[in-house]
Amino acid sequence: MGLVDKAKDAAKVAKDAAQKGLDDAKDAGQAYQLKRSIGNLNEQLGHVVFRQHEGESGLDAEVTRLVEEIRATKAELAGLEQE
Repeated sequence: MGLVDKAKDAAKVAKDAAQKGLDDAKDAGQAYQLKRSIGNLNEQLGHVVFRQHEGESGLDAEVTRLVEEIRATKAELAGLEQE
């Protein structure tokens, strides 16, 4: 194996490592955003439940929507973490 071949192989290894690092950073960024989204949805759900306990009616659809969004976002996060 010549010097040029060794250099090409080293460059390929470095390129692959850099790409993996970028992919990992992208996944970590997406996971962070999904976790923030779940936190925001939980906060919204808490506000709606509080309003219900204060006597406001007609909020069942909003509770259901928020719960479904939380479930979907958690499923998306779980799928991302399994990759």
